[in-house]
Amino acid sequence: MKEWALRAVWVFVGLVLVIFIILNFIPKRKPVKPYESITDKKLDVVVLNGTKRNKLAYTVSKYLISKGIDVIYYGNADSIYATTLIIDRRDSVGHSYARKVAKYIKGKILYMPDPDGIASVFIILGNDYR
Repeated sequence: MKEWALRAVWVFVGLVLVIFIILNFIPKRKPVKPYESITDKKLDVVVLNGTKRNKLAYTVSKYLISKGIDVIYYGNADSIYATTLIIDRRDSVGHSYARKVAKYIKGKILYMPDPDGIASVFIILGNDYR
């Protein structure tokens, strides 16, 4: 074999080796999880102020967001409530979504189906909220 051909083979082998080494140092991507239904895993919350206190729903929403809960809406309730309600809209048996929120907000846990699929949990802040 001619000298230039032998050199070309060694250069090619060297380049393949360098590329192989570089590829081993590139971080591997984590596998993408399959799509999870919003009704199965996602905890999204609506916070409603059922008191006369100003900005209570806003304050509670910021608190829940700091705890990693996705607050999709906050505002005023349609009337005044004496008791804080945590309404699970997805799990009629174990109230699993409401129980996750109840770690941070104390209130009466109820179930009420949500045919529109707006949120997993509705919180209505009552006069008993501290």
